[in-house]
Amino acid sequence: MLTSKLVLAAVSAAGLALAVNLVLERTGKRGIVYLGPVLEEAVKTGSALFFNVSVPGTHILFGFLEAAGDFAWGGGGKFPAALSGVAAHAVFGLVAYFLMSAGLPAYTAVLGSAAVHVAWNAAVIKISK
Repeated sequence: MLTSKLVLAAVSAAGLALAVNLVLERTGKRGIVYLGPVLEEAVKTGSALFFNVSVPGTHILFGFLEAAGDFAWGGGGKFPAALSGVAAHAVFGLVAYFLMSAGLPAYTAVLGSAAVHVAWNAAVIKISK
């Protein structure tokens, strides 16, 4: 269910992630591929926990917000990438959720989802070459 708190969590995470990614652009591909996912997963999961809303829901809505940004800045030619990004963020959110549901602390869930995110980014960069 889409609630105002869930929207607030996802929008907050998207804003923080955008700021982080703008700073990380200066570090080159390595910063974006490796450090970016750790920080992005921390803001998505942290935002969901702060607002006491669904972790997967926050990640999925974040994915849609990121896709909307891709369209706004990159045009409609990015449709397949946008869809795969939404699906990927859903997976990252589910990884975090399942790790926390197993009783692991939030930081472990962030690191686990970040590891999957790093692998995703590395695969996308390799495929796109």
